[in-house]
Amino acid sequence: MRSKVIASYKKEVQEIYNKRFGVVFNGEDNQKPLVTENLIASSPTALLCCEIYASFLGGGGFQKDLSKVNLSENFWELITPDNLLFDACEQIAKHQGVFVQIAYNALYQKESYKIIPYTLCRVGKKDSNGYSGKIIVSSKGWGRSLKKDDVSVFDTYNPNPEVIQKQVENAGGWENYKGQIAFFSLQKNKVYPNSLIDSVGNFTDTENQIGYFYNSIVHRGFNDITVIRHKPFESEAEERTFTENASNVNGAQNAGSIWMIQERGNTDIETDKSFSFDKISGDQKPERYKHVEVSSSNYIRKAFKIPAQLVDFVQGKLGGSNGEDIKIWQAVYNNITARQRKAIEVFFTELFRDYKESINPDGNWTIKQYSLLSNGTVGEENEDGTKTPQKENYEEKLKKEAQATLRGSVGGVTGVLSIQTSVAQKVTAYDSGVAMLEEIFGYSTETAKRILGEPIELEKSDDTIND
Repeated sequence: MRSKVIASYKKEVQEIYNKRFGVVFNGEDNQKPLVTENLIASSPTALLCCEIYASFLGGGGFQKDLSKVNLSENFWELITPDNLLFDACEQIAKHQGVFVQIAYNALYQKESYKIIPYTLCRVGKKDSNGYSGKIIVSSKGWGRSLKKDDVSVFDTYNPNPEVIQKQVENAGGWENYKGQIAFFSLQKNKVYPNSLIDSVGNFTDTENQIGYFYNSIVHRGFNDITVIRHKPFESEAEERTFTENASNVNGAQNAGSIWMIQERGNTDIETDKSFSFDKISGDQKPERYKHVEVSSSNYIRKAFKIPAQLVDFVQGKLGGSNGEDIKIWQAVYNNITARQRKAIEVFFTELFRDYKESINPDGNWTIKQYSLLSNGTVGEENEDGTKTPQKENYEEKLKKEAQATLRGSVGGVTGVLSIQTSVAQKVTAYDSGVAMLEEIFGYSTETAKRILGEPIELEKSDDTIND
């Protein structure tokens, strides 16, 4: 018998250009960014992963202290370069891209910046060189009821003074000029980058539906469904009163766990009774679907390449942690996100080129690595090459743990006895034996001396002297 594997083909993505608004659709219905944010918001794991991812992208802010630089046009509103970085990384974590509005002064210098929500922005039609000269923004979203007058058209980023001047003239002067929008994307070969959530959309929805499942169980009080079979009531008022009373037994919110059936004709309800009660016992318990919940959370985490140790997706996973494993894995994730962080550094270097003030003369826009714990990232070194205190403490802790393990092992006991014998036979000097017990096994000097005992001067025999 011959078997055949049927290939599964993915439909090729086609760019949809809308002539009415002059934009390239983001998704078949132009609502993909909104769908992405809804999927993330509905999934606890996806929401947490986005927050962690954004934190590692933005790190601890820029190495250069720019906390006193205000990028806002309003003097009462403080927006520092770090604030701009963190807001940008929040958008990048969700969509792999961000739109930044840039305002210029009459000297063609950049004077302010503003993050435009990703869901509101669309890219204009591309020319033969694949360049989109316009970014279209709709403050009302991109629903079907949107009118052409509701959108604003911006020129894409180009800091050339001649280009800026021409745009100003087209706008009718500086007072009407809205500036440009820079579109940063981590995926340069696409009109719109794909969100990391795209590959696990089904799992985010599954996690959301599991939440509804748990909620429905709670609402019916964790009870099985009660079926009340009854004879016809004498009046609607009597039926209404009974229904309210039956519902209130479990609480008003739990009325859905009671199913009332009126028996007609032949009935097995005893003649002296008006009601009979049955139970529908189901096996739809949370424990039955626990593996689905864990698997869904795990797949979502993998989409962001976040180590399991940084996401408590299995209850009790980090319960016995002393924090050192978290330090190790945060260092790992800092390395995983290094390429994206470097791209963001290049983007901000360009953003602040020709800024109206010399806020960062050396042009160093390096982002500090992120640390989940207050004492910093494992492996970080100072400019002079010395280790940070937290790394020294970490290595010392590892050494002590290894020594403790050795002391409690059979091999460790054998090793101590071997040192005792070697010192007693004067193969090893007494001081050397003490040092070995301190360094290898972690014993204190006093304990090491007690283990070896007082040094004994052995009488040398004649044979020994003759030798």
